Amino acid sequence: MPIRRCLLALLAFAPAAWADEVVTLNGKNVSGSISSITANDITLKTDAGPVATPMAQILAVNLRAVKPFDPSAKFIEVHLVDNTVFHCKDVNFEDKDVALTLFSGTVVKTPLSSVVSMLRDAQDRLQAAKFEEVTRKRLKIDRIAVLRSGDLNVLEGTLGTVDAKNKTIQFTSDITKKTVEVPLEKLHGMVFYRNPAVGASPVCKVLDVDGNMVMATKLAHDGAKLVLTTTQGNELTLPADVLAKLDFNMGKLTFLSDMEPARVVEKSGIGLVNRYRRDVNLDGEPMVLNGTQPFTKGLSLHAHTELEYNLGGKFKDFKAVLGVDIRTGADSQARVAIYCDGAEVFAGDVTPKAMIPLAINVKDVTTLRIVVSSRNILDLHDHVSFGDARVSQ
Repeated sequence: MPIRRCLLALLAFAPAAWADEVVTLNGKNVSGSISSITANDITLKTDAGPVATPMAQILAVNLRAVKPFDPSAKFIEVHLVDNTVFHCKDVNFEDKDVALTLFSGTVVKTPLSSVVSMLRDAQDRLQAAKFEEVTRKRLKIDRIAVLRSGDLNVLEGTLGTVDAKNKTIQFTSDITKKTVEVPLEKLHGMVFYRNPAVGASPVCKVLDVDGNMVMATKLAHDGAKLVLTTTQGNELTLPADVLAKLDFNMGKLTFLSDMEPARVVEKSGIGLVNRYRRDVNLDGEPMVLNGTQPFTKGLSLHAHTELEYNLGGKFKDFKAVLGVDIRTGADSQARVAIYCDGAEVFAGDVTPKAMIPLAINVKDVTTLRIVVSSRNILDLHDHVSFGDARVSQ
């Protein structure tokens, strides 16, 4: 499932140290230990005393690393309609609800109608990869998966109700049209077709040391435990010592390399188009601007290239560092122009002599357009990289 890879990427940024760290939009991070979380701010105990950071400025709170993956530890992976992911020690069906027992001992009850998929023995990476291929297909039909001789067999149909004893679930085959009672314990996996999530919008992704990721609409922390409200309105309490990361980004900061441009223009005076690249230079190597500064996020564009992004009036700032990766070409003198809703807000030449920091107000801007061109008609040699190109709310 794509969420699994997303989850691993999020956790990769957790610090090795055990001190809690508040990561902010303005880059002024705070380290200490959490004393409280309210709807308005997060307060850390620091050597200089308590420091409260407004919630609107917080991108994330890094707490501790996730436990190393243990291939021998069996678990059941459950995905909910709001992208919540649970790694469960046990799963029990209770009429119209499902009780999920986490490895911390916490029991989460959620309506069966909110479950998108369930996979047993998810620690088996081979079967998990096969199941991921199944769930990636967004079909308007339910599916069940049964293990036979080590192979994952998938049947399409319609899943119905769980029986009164919570032992079987109805399944109507799409092929035979017959309805049977399937023992839940015999099912290796289930995929439910669900409409998009309906409920309150999440403000945070809560990640714990066991790899669970819960979408939360409200948080309260008293230093010993975290009480969160899910998008379905359920309350969940997690001990403070199982928390790994609180991700408040939720679109507050978005890298352009993670966005799909609404419009792309790429052309060449000699008929040899150089495609723009994300997070690397034009040769596909790590991005190093002006021979000195590396960037892991950004865009690399050759002349002549135009990229247009739909911002939808959701962001306030566009920031980046303009420079040249001299390994791709040290003679570059590209021209860069940036437009907000058609109005030019930046224009200049970019050379290896100096990097240019950009900070552009995009409040209420619908369309951001970037144009990289050349002084010569053939567009030869000229290219530019936008290090850490991002928009923030």
